[in-house]
Amino acid sequence: MRSGFSLAIISVIATTTPAQAEHYFVKNQAEYAIAEKKLVAGDIIILANGVWRDFEIKISGKGTKSKPITLISEDAGKVILSGQSNLRIGGEYILVTGLVFRDGYSPTGEVISFRRSTKELARNSRVTEVVIDGFSKPDRYDSDHWVVIYGKKNRFDHNHLVGKTNKGVTVAVRLYSKDNRENHHRIDHNYFGPRPVLGSNGGETLRIGTSKY
Repeated sequence: MRSGFSLAIISVIATTTPAQAEHYFVKNQAEYAIAEKKLVAGDIIILANGVWRDFEIKISGKGTKSKPITLISEDAGKVILSGQSNLRIGGEYILVTGLVFRDGYSPTGEVISFRRSTKELARNSRVTEVVIDGFSKPDRYDSDHWVVIYGKKNRFDHNHLVGKTNKGVTVAVRLYSKDNRENHHRIDHNYFGPRPVLGSNGGETLRIGTSKY
């Protein structure tokens, strides 16, 4: 059993993953890219402990409620995404847990995005027990959002977000198209730590939609 890892998450994985599911233990980005292309319902990718620098993670596929596709750290809190890194999720029933974003910033406008592309949104997917700690762009007026939720029926829970110093919403829910409305997302049991006063619009902790959508 993985030390420090949530017993609840272990229970979910153990009870929903069939014996024939593949477990991919990956130690570098090249190994991850190979494994990610093979993913089917029930498969698990385990990232080796350590610092993963300049890693733009993409994960997608078609899991099911009883057989999600899972991305986890070898040990919770010991996989550090640093440098210019981010996470993009697309597809159905994807579970991501145990990652830490620290000592860097996203090269795009989002650190965690519940879509892989404009045409591949996440649905019925979950990000839990993830840390984003001071993962801010160097220029405080260079805007980004730490978490952007697209699609439908996604959950963002039991995460720790602290120390955003640049412009941009901490968590945003997008409502700009019918594929993102009436979405039934869940945002619960997260810790939103202090962030400096920005002194202008665009520093909200949580924003659902915009004045237009």
